[in-house]
Amino acid sequence: MRYWIPMVTMLMSMPFAYAESKLANNSINLEQVVVKVLENNPQILASDLEARAAVARIAQARQSLAPLTLNLEVENIAGSGVYSGNDQLETTLSFTNVLELGRKSALRTDVAKNSANLLKNEQDAKKLDLLAEATRRFIHVVLDQHQLEIAKNKLALIKTTQDIVAKRVRLGKSPQAEQRRVRIELERAKIELEHSEHEIKTSRLKLSVMWGSTSPNFTSTQAKLFSLQEPISFQELETLLTRNPDLVQYATRERLSTSKLNLAKSRRQFDVELSGGIKHFNASSDTALVLSASMPFGTTSRAKPFIDEAKLLSQLAPYNHEQQRITLYTTLYELHQEIHHAIDAVKVLREIIIPEAKLVLQDYQRGYEAGRYSLLELNTAQRTLLNARLESAMSASNYHLNKIEIERLTGRNMARLEKNNDVK
Repeated sequence: MRYWIPMVTMLMSMPFAYAESKLANNSINLEQVVVKVLENNPQILASDLEARAAVARIAQARQSLAPLTLNLEVENIAGSGVYSGNDQLETTLSFTNVLELGRKSALRTDVAKNSANLLKNEQDAKKLDLLAEATRRFIHVVLDQHQLEIAKNKLALIKTTQDIVAKRVRLGKSPQAEQRRVRIELERAKIELEHSEHEIKTSRLKLSVMWGSTSPNFTSTQAKLFSLQEPISFQELETLLTRNPDLVQYATRERLSTSKLNLAKSRRQFDVELSGGIKHFNASSDTALVLSASMPFGTTSRAKPFIDEAKLLSQLAPYNHEQQRITLYTTLYELHQEIHHAIDAVKVLREIIIPEAKLVLQDYQRGYEAGRYSLLELNTAQRTLLNARLESAMSASNYHLNKIEIERLTGRNMARLEKNNDVK
């Protein structure tokens, strides 16, 4: 079973993946990212070659360790006395083969097949990791887009404040120092905006290299950063941990350890070397059949260290499996709690804090123009609104990042495709 297929389906059905039937020019959505990574990522392409090499190793294992050997033996040649010349020459032509006992070829094939299955599990896990990383980078681009918009909003707010301050200075209601302070804030906002522009260029590049491109051919992403859904219960998620690719690998490792142990035990069974052919006597021009057989001694004692090693290694699998399960359980619990926290934080920020911060800023702007509030108080109100917007975007991105990790751990599709418009 390809365990990464549910993950691909999940990624393509996330809110991030939704877009109208026709995307805006130079924009990209998550579904397109997933397809590009699967088709062009160098590690995924290399894994196909590794899989083909594993198939070749299975064919190797089916072969006998010793091939059929052709032997030519010449006796009584270039001697002395009656053995001078070639009158007493004896020539033997024979074939030699090793007869493997104890089903060694079948057991080697078993080891090769289980090794190939383990490689497939590892490749499935690697593909999941790559797709999850591509999704994280996609989310990073989405967040950077929001941060860029916030930086633009900040610059616009300060420009508005600059106009108000300039008017008050002309009327003699504010000191010249306030105009200089606003100018400083304006220049800082320009630096922040420039930094945000550089940041999003970097994040776009980091995303595009996931499919082997160092020249991003998109300028924006289409996603619903604030489309959040309540997760299923932790108990339901816990039951899905058995589908985790890392845990699936342990089951395959256990089968591989068993097959290696059986192969080691087969070393106790000796192999027989058989040889047969025809011998020609030059002196009488007669021929005769030649047969021989040989077998080693001490195979049982020599096999014991190999059996002991394989037996001990096979006993490790259950302990490693349980340790990994406990680690994943702890991680899953933490992620589930963070999902709930992100949902609560975004809800409070977008439904209470940001609307209130807008009203507060409007009040302070009117109050500053009327001389009731100081410039410092107005700046504080501006920062409160901007910080709330940034915190809301970051909390929403944390939600999606944590959900991706949960999907990676369980293979569970928690997201539903929603076509509601995103609220900025």
